[in-house]
Amino acid sequence: MAAKEIFYQGGKPYAYQHYTIMSFSNWRALNDFALKIKEDKPSSRVNESYERFKRKINAELSTNSNKYGLFGKQPKSFDDALARDKFVYVEEYKKIKKTVEKKIADELQKSKLIEIMKPRLVYNDKGIGEFVFSKAAMSLKPNIFLYSPSKKREIDRNTEDVIIEGKRMYLASDKSLVIEALKVTKKNGDIEYVELKKDDAENSLKKANKIGIVSCSSSNKKVYLYKEKKPKLFNAVKILVGMTGGGLTDWQNDFYTGIAAAIVVDVLEGLGYSVHVEVALGGGRCNGSVCGPNPLNFRNFRGMGRRFFTFTAKSFDELMDLDGLLYTLADPSFHNIRYVSLVNNFLNFFGDAITTEEPLAAWHGMEETDLVNPLGAYMKYQEIKKGNTDVIHFYIHRVKDETDVVRQITDLVLTCENKNKLALEKYSTHDYGLDK
Repeated sequence: MAAKEIFYQGGKPYAYQHYTIMSFSNWRALNDFALKIKEDKPSSRVNESYERFKRKINAELSTNSNKYGLFGKQPKSFDDALARDKFVYVEEYKKIKKTVEKKIADELQKSKLIEIMKPRLVYNDKGIGEFVFSKAAMSLKPNIFLYSPSKKREIDRNTEDVIIEGKRMYLASDKSLVIEALKVTKKNGDIEYVELKKDDAENSLKKANKIGIVSCSSSNKKVYLYKEKKPKLFNAVKILVGMTGGGLTDWQNDFYTGIAAAIVVDVLEGLGYSVHVEVALGGGRCNGSVCGPNPLNFRNFRGMGRRFFTFTAKSFDELMDLDGLLYTLADPSFHNIRYVSLVNNFLNFFGDAITTEEPLAAWHGMEETDLVNPLGAYMKYQEIKKGNTDVIHFYIHRVKDETDVVRQITDLVLTCENKNKLALEKYSTHDYGLDK
């Protein structure tokens, strides 16, 4: 299964005509609201179900079940799991992230689309501009010198007469060639000059950096190159991440789903997109002998339906709650213990039938179709209502392993860049360096 773009679809889901969507600003708000329901609307049936679930979890954890943890980091008990509110697999995540990021970089380098959309160093129409890079919070610019390759020395433009003819420069005294160069101090203290090629300035700087320290200045009066800005007609990406099973989950997949969601934010924001990440939980009850006696309540209707709960892991203008995203997606103590223990509180809030068995005994978890409609369609409609037509919508669901992480992120990023490339080619009257 790949990360897929969401297209707006009106109407209601085919299989479930009744559903609710409840949104929260973060996962802690979801957790607090469920506990507030328990306080304001007590229920003996909810309490009985909760106690049965607790006994079941304690029994399974006593056998060291890996359904609730990985790498030997399973919670010791039900209460230990609820006490967790941080991601405990940080080192494992960093190791996988490092491996995956290298693979993704390699994959993206194979694509001309990514190279096309990268900013490049160019000269403006007067032959000047600005080249700026950040170092120690200072604006530094490489100094440009005139250099004589034959005399192997720097040329003082204030005391020596330099003649410019077209693209060629030479000394008036003997017609010897003069070039523009970067001045580099090597480790042993020697000075070397690296020619600055106008048609390949970025690689000239890279070459100089490999040799030693490039002579720079922080004066903003000495400007030479500027970094071309590639406009994006679609400059924002909204990602809906679906939790497998909505709580009753084969959680190993969600471990890699969390990693994919976290890394793709870094990649997209590095390419100039604003990114919003929403996490979806939930599921529902169906008709039949299992779900029939436990209907959901929708005002004048009681029967099959869906309950969805979403929370924001990252908004467009804020930093990502990386710990929250990884804890809720990649830690089974959230999936299979904390969230499941809250389900009946939410069902009680809506007036749904409560089974005294464990909370998910008659519950059907998240399905891929839910991420398209109603969840994906609802979220896209909300952006359209705000007038945000420049947002690209995706969902990520059931990422099974490292290879799948690479594939899904690559597909998602290339889809975004390709949409912008095609839009620029179609609507722009300017030359932004696109390959025609």
